[in-house]
Order: sequence, then structure tokens, then C-alpha cells
Amino acid sequence: MATQSATSVEIRMFDGKNFPLWKEMMQGVFIRRQVEAIWHNEKPASMSTEEWCSLDEITRLTIRMHLSENIYFNMAKETTTFSLWEKVQVVYEKKSSSSKLILIRQLFNMKMRETDPTTSHINTFSRVLSELSSQGINFEEEVKALALLPSLPVSWEVFCTTFANNCPKLNLDETNDQVLTEDIRRKSMGLTIDESEVHNSTESTD
Repeated sequence: MATQSATSVEIRMFDGKNFPLWKEMMQGVFIRRQVEAIWHNEKPASMSTEEWCSLDEITRLTIRMHLSENIYFNMAKETTTFSLWEKVQVVYEKKSSSSKLILIRQLFNMKMRETDPTTSHINTFSRVLSELSSQGINFEEEVKALALLPSLPVSWEVFCTTFANNCPKLNLDETNDQVLTEDIRRKSMGLTIDESEVHNSTESTD
């Protein structure tokens, strides 16, 4: 679920997952509203205490509006933006390392089944890469492409080998395009393969 701020920037509800991305998006909202001083707890000399308290309350409520119900109530005792922001960071930045490990495993253990839509698989693969990137883990384009190809089903092995041999320098965008083009070709020729047929064919070659 996502909510939409007054700045027309859509921010997903934070549910404890992928904190670095949510944090970056929330900071973007603060910067656009020019309230960075609030989360740094640095009151400008030109601002009255009443104005500061009012702005702090609005900003604190904005953050809370973007927290899932469980996290919202866990943070209920925080009465200022600074204390709320600090507590969220303390609790969820500690979980970033385990989150990175989970995402790395998900990326390199990902396997598309013969019956899975190719577009959905590519979208899932790209989403995991995006989440890793938001946590400071980035891969070279060739590594991304080389991680995608073996995640395709057994029936794609010839395509993957041929494509890799014909491309001196792989990149993810081109690989995605070629995979989708091959998927369209297979569908147009009625080459959709049932998982049980693949299983039987691999057993017969053992």
C-alpha cells in the first residue's frame, strides 16, 4: 500500500522491509518541503518557537502516516520528529545487513519455472536489483546479465549459451530485450513447454 503526500510524491507504507529505499524517499519529501532542519533538530534562529513546534508536529505526523500499523504503534511514544526519525533509524538500519543477505540469496537463487510468465520473472529480477542498489549494493552490467541468464528454465539453455557467445560484452538491458524477443518467438511458434515434459526429457538423458 502506498500513500501520497502533498508534494505528489507517492511513498509506499513502510512495513519494515527495504528501509534504505523508504528512508531516501522520505528524505526527498522533507527536502522538497524545505523542512530538513526538523529531522536534524536544528531550529533556525529566524523561526519562532510556535512556528517550529507547528512544523515539527506536521512533519512528525507525515512520517507516521507512512508507517504500517504495527510500526506506527511501536513509535507512538515519540513526540518530536527528531526522536521519531532517530528511533526508526536505530531499529531498522540494524536490520539492513540481514536484508542485504536475503536479497542476495533471492537474486542468485532465483529460478524461473517453465510455466512462469517471462515478463513477470524479469520484473522480479529487476526489483531485487533495485532494492539491492537502494542499499548500496550495485553490480556491473555484465554481472547482472550473467545472473539473469542462468535463472531461465532448462528449455532456454541453448538460447542462453548462444546469446552469451555472440555478445562480447553483455549488459542487462540488451539481455532483457533479447529474452523478451525470444519469448515472443517461442509463443508465436507454439514452443511453450510443460514443466513435466522438461522433467521427463532431463530424466531420459541421465
